[in-house]
Amino acid sequence: MARNGEPVREEAVNALLAELLREEGLARVRAERRSRGGVPDVRVDLNSGDFLLLECKWESAANTLEAQLDERLETFPEALGVLGVLYPDRIQRASDTLAELRAARDIRWWAHGSRGKPLPERRPRGGSVADLAGQLRALPLELEGADRVAAAAAIVGHGVERAAGAIAKHARIALRVADLIARTDHEKDRAAAIRIGCLVLFNALAFQDRLAVVRGDVPTVDEARRDGVPGLRAAWRHICERIDYVPVFELAAGILDVLADAPEEARARVTDALVEAMEETRMLEGHDLSGRLFHTLLTDAKFTGAYYTSVPAATLLARLVFEGWPRDVDWRDHEFPHRSTWPTSPAARARCSWPSPPRSSAATARPAEGTPPTCTSTWSNRPCTATTCSSPPSTSPPPASPCSTPPSSSTA
Repeated sequence: MARNGEPVREEAVNALLAELLREEGLARVRAERRSRGGVPDVRVDLNSGDFLLLECKWESAANTLEAQLDERLETFPEALGVLGVLYPDRIQRASDTLAELRAARDIRWWAHGSRGKPLPERRPRGGSVADLAGQLRALPLELEGADRVAAAAAIVGHGVERAAGAIAKHARIALRVADLIARTDHEKDRAAAIRIGCLVLFNALAFQDRLAVVRGDVPTVDEARRDGVPGLRAAWRHICERIDYVPVFELAAGILDVLADAPEEARARVTDALVEAMEETRMLEGHDLSGRLFHTLLTDAKFTGAYYTSVPAATLLARLVFEGWPRDVDWRDHEFPHRSTWPTSPAARARCSWPSPPRSSAATARPAEGTPPTCTSTWSNRPCTATTCSSPPSTSPPPASPCSTPPSSSTA
């Protein structure tokens, strides 16, 4: 705050900037309160282990900033990014410096360099402290093209650890949450189970966040949280009963039921940490983010007896199943699609197509024994007449059929 008409010192505004950045979710931000040579104005430590340096000046002193940024690049070659920040001059004489800085929408900044080298292209940007915080979160992707899922996993991993730490402080609640994942008498395994439980909660929150965009009857996470844990529980019950996605929300709802018995402060710390991680990773979202996060973060999967299909294997299986299907297949039909909609691509499906049963009777899904199949073998390029194609399953494997077995140089 300006006193006796004197402008506020730059170091004081730097400390206020660090405070506001922490309010925006960047937990590890510190400012130098006294001007000392060789010491950066503001340092932001990222969850990945990297750090960013901010050098700040008033707009009227912008011409002195370039040399200072070059000096920081030389002194801190390991820094992921060195940024210049310009404060509007009017903040110097504001009666309430913090309020003026929080309300400012014309702060300017740019990335000057990375890893000891100046950037060939500098893109000046402007906005509020919240805008600056968002830019700082995304900067690893912009500067080094960091893997989207790795960046998201680092953020979510930090949120999960914070949430798990909040639960662990309440022994009774921690034991009940761990037991929902897997019962164990080992303290290390119980801590792992709590982390997995927090990851389950994060996944449900992220799924609700995406679902609310396309479904008007699903409240956003912020809307549901107005009523606390009961509000989230009601939203997830609605999704399970009216839409589906039971595997996503059922276990998470059970964890919420346990958290409902925890003190209000503990509940808030758990959900705040996970919602913050959800909001920070929203801009990093890829179509497979949730699945990849489970693979990246669930280092404790073996302890629960859970083994997850790898992403490459799942991609291959999905392509084998869906390749060649026409666009008009009605996937809402729970029965196997009509023969006329089977894929025509030989590479997509080398098997027999049974005569279509009446749609009203699932009991007649297979024709009577001896009914000749109607497929054409992909491998022999001739009509299939093998009786094994029309025989019902038996306890012994059927002989090889040109309908189902490609030629091979080795015996399976």
